[in-house]
Amino acid sequence: MTVHTLKSPVDLGLAEQFQALLPHLPGTAARKKAFAQFEKTGLPGRRLEAWHYTDWRAMQKSVLPPVSSESSEDLALASVMQDPFSGIKAYDALLVNAQGILTGDRVDFAEVLELSEAIRSGHPLIAHLGTAFSAASDPMAALNEAMYLGGVLARIKKGSKLALPIHAFSTGGSSVPASLHARALVIVEDDVELTLLDTVVGPDDVENQVSTVVEFIIGRNAKVEYVTFNGLGRRTLGFTGVGVRMGAHSEFSTINIAVGGAVARHQVHVAMEGEGGKLGVRGIALLNGNQHADSTLAIDHIAPGCESRELFRTVVDGEATGVFQGRIMVKKDAQKTDGQMASNALLLSEGASMNNKPELEIFADDVVCAHGATCGELDEDLLFYLQARGLPRKEAEALMIHAFVGEVLEFVSHEEARERLNGVVERWLKARVGEGA
Repeated sequence: MTVHTLKSPVDLGLAEQFQALLPHLPGTAARKKAFAQFEKTGLPGRRLEAWHYTDWRAMQKSVLPPVSSESSEDLALASVMQDPFSGIKAYDALLVNAQGILTGDRVDFAEVLELSEAIRSGHPLIAHLGTAFSAASDPMAALNEAMYLGGVLARIKKGSKLALPIHAFSTGGSSVPASLHARALVIVEDDVELTLLDTVVGPDDVENQVSTVVEFIIGRNAKVEYVTFNGLGRRTLGFTGVGVRMGAHSEFSTINIAVGGAVARHQVHVAMEGEGGKLGVRGIALLNGNQHADSTLAIDHIAPGCESRELFRTVVDGEATGVFQGRIMVKKDAQKTDGQMASNALLLSEGASMNNKPELEIFADDVVCAHGATCGELDEDLLFYLQARGLPRKEAEALMIHAFVGEVLEFVSHEEARERLNGVVERWLKARVGEGA
């Protein structure tokens, strides 16, 4: 018996939008294949196990028109003020809804092209597009691959040791209701050392639908740190995907800080394809109101002798909902794997909720792997101790919350970026103290 997914009005609207956009976008064959993959399920909902706690099918109630650069230019300038990394000494890139790239520095360590231009010219590195975060892996990945309007292809040349971070700032949405699908492909060649600070922000008072995917292809002995800040608007549905393929003895560390979005799904897929690799995937979500934030990981240990560490801290206030789903898979040839995963959540109100689902799938017999999840309230004894020494309750709570998430921030190696992100946490906590005053 064949089971067919019933198409919703939004699925039908996306199909119409795709057909209208297709003649104007490069890479027609690959896009058709990706959209056919998307149509197998349509927008993901509770029937898909990986989307059980984030029913996107119910959350996306309309199909918004594609973003236009004309509605974004003023927004881009205003949004810079929301960027926690603004002013850090770095190689800068500004993306106005993936429509173009403006760089403050011309550099000799990188080749940077607009993705559409690279596809039209038949650039050889385009062969890597869709290999780290594939359309077959997830319906939202398929939708992004079919519908992206633009983005970046960046190649960091072999042996480059960047003294400064690369700072990428992009607008997520528009000053009028719109949808945006954007994509980036980052090729990190052998023996490179790189820090990338990535910010996406958007307006709070406008409904937007944003989907971004960043793929990394990492060479031998390369070291990459990728720090992302989600400051999307409070009415935005936001999906961010990170796909990584790691070469032998490479290191990849990523930290996602999420404070924005009505709905924010951050999805990470990593394939540890070369032996001796080291991986760190970490995140912080600070939620209030009716926000919904989902961190979903899929880590595949394919080669032997690799190490992975996953640590997520979620703070949930108001009527907000947090989700953590993490899966570590150890393939049969991945002997000597060391994988550790933990998710910890703080619930600050009666209406707050958290869903944790850590998983291990192990097909090798010489491994050290563990996972754990906790969910609870602030320690009343410690709160009493702090209040007995003169701190008001809200300030005592703020001190404990900051300590709770601060453990993750310590993994940001760039000192100034780490201090800026501590400032983000402090402002969130200060607003909470003010609301409770």
